[in-house]
Amino acid sequence: PVFYLYKNYVTIWVYFSERDVEIIMKVHVDKQKLKKWSGPFVLALVIALFIRFFLVTPLEVNGNSMLPALHDHDEVLVRHYGTIKRFDIVTFKLANGETYIKRVIGLPGDEIKYENNQLYVNQKKVPEKFLTDPNLGETSDFTLDDFFTTTKVPARKYFVLGDNRRISQDSRTLGMVDETCISGRAWIIYWPIWHFKVL
Repeated sequence: PVFYLYKNYVTIWVYFSERDVEIIMKVHVDKQKLKKWSGPFVLALVIALFIRFFLVTPLEVNGNSMLPALHDHDEVLVRHYGTIKRFDIVTFKLANGETYIKRVIGLPGDEIKYENNQLYVNQKKVPEKFLTDPNLGETSDFTLDDFFTTTKVPARKYFVLGDNRRISQDSRTLGMVDETCISGRAWIIYWPIWHFKVL
């Protein structure tokens, strides 16, 4: 947020992301009351900054690996709190410096297998209702030991896939994701407005 005091007005610019979402407020202020308000005003600012940098942050989606749930250049709000559950969409940064956004398929301790385009978790069928386009979501047969030296997801690791299975770079090529690399869970698509939805 950026604040300017000019005459009897406080103008507030709040840049919600690094792109083009901007909120501008112009508030009339009695200068004599400004000192009285300064305490609550500063407190509100501290709370807003805490939320912006520690609880919720914006992220722009790059690429089509999460179609149809997320489109290229969608902007999402990412939550940095809460427990990671199966099928959550998470963001993470790897040692190569790249930030990725993928869907959690396997939790620590899970045995994961795909057979005939069907997900099996611990030998039980689990539907993937978010795969609404069969052409994008078609998944080749595999078990974890096709890629790793284990049949189960290790402790403090997650197995992630993109919804667009044919083109996605995910745990099949990048490896399982350590919990310390996960920065948060995608919560809301807020831009463009016609893509708005809670994930």
